[in-house]
Amino acid sequence: MHLRPYFALAAICFIWGTTYLAIRIGMQEFPAFLFSGLRFVIAGLIICAWFFSRGAKIPAAKDLINLIISGTAISIGGNLLLCIAEKEVPSGIAAIINCGLPFWIVLFSRVLLPTEKITTTLVTGLVIGFLGQMLIFYDQIKFLAEPAYLSGIILVFIAVMSGAFGSVYMKKHTIHTNPIFGGGLQMLICGSITTTIGFASGERLPLNATSDTWLSFAYLIVFGSIIGYSSFCYTLSKLPATLVSIYTYINPIVAVILGYFILQEEITWKTILAILITIVGVYIIKRGAAIKVAKEL
Repeated sequence: MHLRPYFALAAICFIWGTTYLAIRIGMQEFPAFLFSGLRFVIAGLIICAWFFSRGAKIPAAKDLINLIISGTAISIGGNLLLCIAEKEVPSGIAAIINCGLPFWIVLFSRVLLPTEKITTTLVTGLVIGFLGQMLIFYDQIKFLAEPAYLSGIILVFIAVMSGAFGSVYMKKHTIHTNPIFGGGLQMLICGSITTTIGFASGERLPLNATSDTWLSFAYLIVFGSIIGYSSFCYTLSKLPATLVSIYTYINPIVAVILGYFILQEEITWKTILAILITIVGVYIIKRGAAIKVAKEL
């Protein structure tokens, strides 16, 4: 029995759960477009340079267009909006909302992948997951009257929906290249777009930012993008997709725990119950449909 894929899966479960905390810390001082864009540019450059040094070629124009479309939805529509939202929304709450990614994937699949069937099991999972998502806000209702917090919550939901659309689009349009190389190209191209918009809109690097801000930025480059995504691609090639998808259940738990201990974000019994209900809903959905779930870089 080869243990390496299981170690890689364990890394995904933990690493992608920590990225919410890293974003929350970094966004206290870093402008959103540069924080989201530059880390993808750097990570993409490193991955692409490695593949180019081994003779990799740029994919065909059709594949490249599909990479850009899905990458735009995932990295710009998903990650950028999440970064902006986490200026106001606790990392744990953002992570729990993101746990609903499979729900949106099912819905988008009905539009883009009409051959996917909606079963009773899927509907049951969607209803249970929806209840879990609503319970998240039981203790947050009083904050929804604050425009900034409400806007942040809305942005997280839009980010999750955008990431789901990008995931389903990738499922529909298979790219004929190494998936890690394709991910590197996505990060490089879409990160460049985001970074250009940031500089054009007047954003500048926070050269006087604290060490925590720069460490969070570096962490997202190395662990969130390069190691995390590469581990995901490797694990998916070695283990069943249904097994790999357990990271979706574990990420929010890691994020909530880290938010509690490091940022003193509140955890109530309702938050714990919301996590459990959402996880049950996601699990039932996974049992009812063979849909690959792809993570914001």
